Amino acid sequence: KQWYQRRVRGPNYQDSYDGGLFEIRSYTLKAGSLYEWANAWKRAVSLREKDAVMGLSSQIGDMYTVHHIWRYDDLEHRRSERDRTWQSGEWANLVVRTVPMIRSLTVNILKPTDYSPLR
Repeated sequence: KQWYQRRVRGPNYQDSYDGGLFEIRSYTLKAGSLYEWANAWKRAVSLREKDAVMGLSSQIGDMYTVHHIWRYDDLEHRRSERDRTWQSGEWANLVVRTVPMIRSLTVNILKPTDYSPLR
């Protein structure tokens, strides 16, 4: 089964992103939970589609690792979008379902460098 849909944001990075910040949320999941996690999160991404950049997973190196990358204009935009999303009962239900699958979580907020095509 395919648990994701490929979406293209634009013909090049500048058409898709104009500066801002990127949040990378890296989850290490419990063994055997990757497929269930992915199926749960495919619905969640639709609730925050305008901020979603990509989701990645790995079965090489750090096993059962998932990365979610989100884009925001600034930290205030991040706060307001996260607050808005938490108002959705669907988001809260997703979190309740997926938190038991998490072994660890790391969150990084990154700003593109001056020479990045994402600046």
